[in-house]
Amino acid sequence: MKEESHIMDSTLRRVAVIDCGTNTFNLRIVEFLKDVDPGSRPWKKLFSLRLPVRIGEGGIGKGIIKPDRIARGLDAIGMMQEAIHNYVTEEVYVIATSALRDASNSSDFTDEVFNLYGYNVMIISGSTEAQLIHEGSALTYKPEDGTNVLTLDIGGGSTECILWNNKEIIWTRSFDVGVARMKDFFKMSGHFGEDAYEKMAPYLDDMLDPLLTVLKNVKPSVLVGSSGSFDTFYYLTKVEKSTPKKKIKSQKRIFHKADTIDIDRFHDVSKMIVNNSRNDRLDMEGMPPDRADLMPYAAAIVLWVDRNTDLKYFYRSKYALREGVLYRIYKGAPAVPSYM
Repeated sequence: MKEESHIMDSTLRRVAVIDCGTNTFNLRIVEFLKDVDPGSRPWKKLFSLRLPVRIGEGGIGKGIIKPDRIARGLDAIGMMQEAIHNYVTEEVYVIATSALRDASNSSDFTDEVFNLYGYNVMIISGSTEAQLIHEGSALTYKPEDGTNVLTLDIGGGSTECILWNNKEIIWTRSFDVGVARMKDFFKMSGHFGEDAYEKMAPYLDDMLDPLLTVLKNVKPSVLVGSSGSFDTFYYLTKVEKSTPKKKIKSQKRIFHKADTIDIDRFHDVSKMIVNNSRNDRLDMEGMPPDRADLMPYAAAIVLWVDRNTDLKYFYRSKYALREGVLYRIYKGAPAVPSYM
């Protein structure tokens, strides 16, 4: 949970975005700024809250949201509404993705959110989710001429893939391959074992076959990963310098640049994640407790991609769907291009 100044400037516009993911609900409250220089971040971050809801748990493989998960999700929205009220924010966008778009009873959740809190939940398609992720993550990385990039966002219910360069989006696809779905399908827990990846690879070969075809043709050399799994990979592989540079505070706000992930360290860490026990993963510095049972599946997805293309650089983007929504709102576009 992070926050900045609570003092309100009544002349500025405050916006809240709630991203209802399959595993995690994320809230971001910002204040849009005036007279922003080109290339500068046009908002001031006021408050962030991340809650591990796991709304798809126990039902994602059956296309339903279980009652206890609906209750947990409603409680999370209630906690977020308190923060939204505290920050005097009336403009609120609630966006839902894979688990809710695939659930036959998603209206049990969305209707109750409206009845209790007055928020309309926008359930977006996979293609819309991919577009918003791209609009957010592309703020953090600008490829050189001739460089093709694969943006990968691994969620609980789906994985969004965007192939692009500095001139165009080449191809996008949302796959029903997410860490929660894989956990439900494989039912592996605790110690995965040395052959865990080999057990998952045929499933990934089948589910991601359209991606394999495009990877062979486009040949991306850069991977930009966004959202929780890549945040975890970044912190697990990050090497702390013995003499860190002193940060110089600046009044100018810029978009956060994508962080480099060392490929060799990623491979070492991924091997440990997949082969070790859950308790070993919990002991890893930088491992969030709520992700310890899911990270082997995320590692398998990235390893599959890496083994099927010739990637030279890995990056982690702090921006994804929420920032894509915020940037659209700032530009005067609809919060999402389409939904339902």
